[in-house]
Amino acid sequence: MGFMTDDERDEFVAERRVAVLAIERDGNAPLLAPIWYRYAPETGFEICMANDSVKARRIRATGRASICIQDESRPYRYVTADGPAETRILTPSERDDILRNIAQRYLGERSGSAYADAFPGHDEALVTIQPDRWRAEFLG
Repeated sequence: MGFMTDDERDEFVAERRVAVLAIERDGNAPLLAPIWYRYAPETGFEICMANDSVKARRIRATGRASICIQDESRPYRYVTADGPAETRILTPSERDDILRNIAQRYLGERSGSAYADAFPGHDEALVTIQPDRWRAEFLG
C-alpha cells in the first residue's frame, strides 16, 4: 500500500470515472449516490443535480460533502475527498453548457450532446466541493 503524490491524485481524479457522493443525514446513514463530475485543482469538484433533489437539499443544509473515486483494476487505487460544498442555481445557458461538457466527458462528443439535449428542463444546481481533506492510496 502506498500514497499518491498530489500530482498523481489530481491526474487520477481528472480521468473519466464515476464517483460516489456522500452527504450527511441527521439520524441516518449518509446519503450515497453515483455521480458524474468534472475536476480542476483551482475549482475542486463540480457536479450538476436537480436543484430540488434530496442531494442538493442535504448539501445546502450541511454545507459539506465527500466523494470517493476508485479504480477496480490493478494497481487498485482510490481517492476520497471531503470539504465545504456549495450549490448555485444555473442559468439556462450555464445549465446547457455545463451539462453538455460533463456529459461529453463521460459519453463522448456526439452521445454527450444528445444526452444534454434530451435532459429534463428543471432547475439545475451546480455543486462545488472544495476539498480540505484528501486520502489517495494505491495497492500493489
